Amino acid sequence: MSSAIVAKLNKEDVAKDVVKDLALELLGELSVSYAATNDIQLGNAMAMEATQSAPTVTFTPFDRSQLAASDKLALLMTDPDAPSRSDHKWSEVCHYIATDIPVEYGPEGEIAISGKGTVRSNYIGPGPPKNSGYHRYVFLLCKQPEGVDSAAFTKVENIVSWGYGTPGAGAYDYIKQNGLHLIGANYFMVENTTVDFNYDM
Repeated sequence: MSSAIVAKLNKEDVAKDVVKDLALELLGELSVSYAATNDIQLGNAMAMEATQSAPTVTFTPFDRSQLAASDKLALLMTDPDAPSRSDHKWSEVCHYIATDIPVEYGPEGEIAISGKGTVRSNYIGPGPPKNSGYHRYVFLLCKQPEGVDSAAFTKVENIVSWGYGTPGAGAYDYIKQNGLHLIGANYFMVENTTVDFNYDM
């Protein structure tokens, strides 16, 4: 199953552009749903207006033994295509960070991610510039380093380039800087052909 997820991440260059050289040792399925009929399916297109409220996110490990009850998880969401897939001057844009998510199993063996932990950066729904093509919105689930207080994690002061000040910087840099371990991923795509946003980046 892990190889199937990686193949779909590779299909739209998510692994190359966002994951980069991080180990892709995925430990389970990261499920993201904006409504009962709008599940994210590793690269499907979504209507922009359907994604403005934070989704329901769960994680189902392939093997429970790979996560301990004492582990804490972090969920990140990023857009590597700002303002477009060919122009990364605003990339990546940080859309969400939550840390200290507990490993607590539900009745189907899933771990509830949404609504858990500490929100470090509020959810921002997709709002790509008009006619800038499809943007990839990538969710990354990470295991936090044991015994490290997440209050000491990097504070993202600016959503553009995750505050690092370098075009193309983003979730990868945050993961590396804070010693996180990538264990789950999913993504969807949104195109805006109708709404003119007034950006002040």
